[in-house]
Amino acid sequence: MRFFRSIYTVCLLCCAVCGMAQDTNAYQQLLDSAVVASSTNRFEKAIKFYNQVLELDPSNEGNSLVYGNLGSVYERMGKTDDALANYSKALAIQPKLVPVLEQRAGLYLDKGDEGRALQDFTTILSQEPDHVQALLGRGYLLMQQHKLQEARLDFEGLLLNYPQHKQGELGLAILCQKQGRFQESADRFARLIERYSADPSLYEARGNMEREAKWYELALIDYEEAGRLSKNDPIYNVMQAQVYLDQNKKKSAKRMLDRAVRDGLSRASLEEYYNKCK
Repeated sequence: MRFFRSIYTVCLLCCAVCGMAQDTNAYQQLLDSAVVASSTNRFEKAIKFYNQVLELDPSNEGNSLVYGNLGSVYERMGKTDDALANYSKALAIQPKLVPVLEQRAGLYLDKGDEGRALQDFTTILSQEPDHVQALLGRGYLLMQQHKLQEARLDFEGLLLNYPQHKQGELGLAILCQKQGRFQESADRFARLIERYSADPSLYEARGNMEREAKWYELALIDYEEAGRLSKNDPIYNVMQAQVYLDQNKKKSAKRMLDRAVRDGLSRASLEEYYNKCK
């Protein structure tokens, strides 16, 4: 679910804290040095400068933003535990700091901690009910938890303000599928594919819905198109084989599996499906 992630630039946070320091000139100079170091990917230098800022004025309420910046530097370095620790320090000072909540929620998602991510998205929405990333993130998480009606409210709230939001529309299309509302799902997929006709993932997702709805011929067409757009990715041959197996058309399924092997997949990896063709 990294599609809604972005790391906030440190320069946005400097002005918010410089006026609160006991020694404004020293504080601002250190912040400026941290910004320059971070923007030029000298991360260790940036960390050093930010820590000096914190040491200069430990009780400054604006340090929440400094901790947020530190978190973003660690995140860019791939040190997610350090990033989370600093985001949490920032939020201990200002619990409803939306940019930091958004960053922490994204990291929680990356680490598979969906419960904490959900809490952060909910806190964001208590401050900004129309926040796009929070509505989208919470909608997908609620859908994964099978809280489908609650998820629908989030997706519909997002689309109310952004009617053509791609991921929001996709989320609602998949949600309709999970609710067994296949025709509504198909209508939403059709609108998406009309706008993004070169995106193979949309044809794959619609094919999955059509297979579940037992609209087998339509599923075969969509998987074939997804394969064409993906330069004949053999995985779509396997998906077509599964549709044929759903219909007990074993010869057709084996033909698609053989094609997948010719296109690069190992026969051993497909043995389960070959066995079903006997």
